[in-house]
Amino acid sequence: MRILVILPEQLPVPPILGGSVETCTHNIFRRMAEKEQVTLISRAHRNLPAQSVYVNGNYHIIRIPKRKRLDYIRAALRRVRHRSFDIIQIENRPAFVPYVRKMFPHTPIVLSLHSLTFMSALDRKRANAILHKVNAVTSVVSFVSRTMKKRYPAHARKFHTCILGVDTSQFRPFSSSEKEVLRKQWKASGTFNVLFVGRIVHGKGLHTLIRAVARVKKKHPRVRLIVVGASWPGVKRQTRYMKQVRSLSRKLRVPIRFTGYIPPARVHRMYHLGDVFVCPTQFREGFATVNSEAMASGIPVIASNRGGIREVVEHGVSGLLIRDYKSPTAFARAIMRVKSSPELAARLAKGGRRRVKANFSWISTSRRLKKVYARIQRHP
Repeated sequence: MRILVILPEQLPVPPILGGSVETCTHNIFRRMAEKEQVTLISRAHRNLPAQSVYVNGNYHIIRIPKRKRLDYIRAALRRVRHRSFDIIQIENRPAFVPYVRKMFPHTPIVLSLHSLTFMSALDRKRANAILHKVNAVTSVVSFVSRTMKKRYPAHARKFHTCILGVDTSQFRPFSSSEKEVLRKQWKASGTFNVLFVGRIVHGKGLHTLIRAVARVKKKHPRVRLIVVGASWPGVKRQTRYMKQVRSLSRKLRVPIRFTGYIPPARVHRMYHLGDVFVCPTQFREGFATVNSEAMASGIPVIASNRGGIREVVEHGVSGLLIRDYKSPTAFARAIMRVKSSPELAARLAKGGRRRVKANFSWISTSRRLKKVYARIQRHP
């Protein structure tokens, strides 16, 4: 099977800068390329060649220089206009669909949604027109699929869920000695560390977590907040929001350690700076990979009960879910529960690792996706 995959215009593949869409897509299709022929189009980067070939020649990546969104898709399509494919998959960019359909009028098209963000930005007429042009829509959690079916019932049969995976050989528990070496390196020893990993933007809720840790500190003075990430992958610039959260932490006297941007090849180690991982997102997330990565790493997880997160974290078994996700007090109570009960922390950590190994593998994701491909090839 010849598969064309078109990624967003923002970040390169392999995901040397990070990016959830790029990381997930690369993990799926480099495995699929073991049996299928995959051509993938992504953003160019100065440290990567214009083209690369991997997996015994079956995984071909074409990179497009930085352009505005629609200029990018036009340039991408020019690169493949004389080729034919059995399936075309568009990652998280509904706006690309009309352009792809015009150039490939008879090829089955799959739109892959990683969240509701880009479909929600369209008016109903345009969204329906786009859905009419695709043969299937996959999403990374059933929450997205269910929501889309309710919004667009005329296209309900097109929606499928291909839940994402985690590399449990990379994201794994560390020994006590491994953790201590890492914590000394980051000057994070001797405290109970609350960990945040992700983009430092308002919707991810770091301000809520800072207020929560301030409450925890009143009862447990030796607590520290560790923040891993930046406003955008690879970016070092301080945004207005980043300055606001720094100011808030000083005002509330919350000990906080900002690691800055960490390259994807090293992120798995950073989870072991935390005694508890907290995802205080205010967004209706899709899969929210940070939770499954923390679970795979054997770190107890506390997360907002929003969007697809409840499909990843099972409350009381593999983590704690916070219904009142806007409340610093609710997060503080959960953090103190984990801090005060080593038995609970150990149970959640073991439950999280067990759940990830049983339910979230990239091989399973690839198999589900291939079933969708087979279905639309039989019944376009």
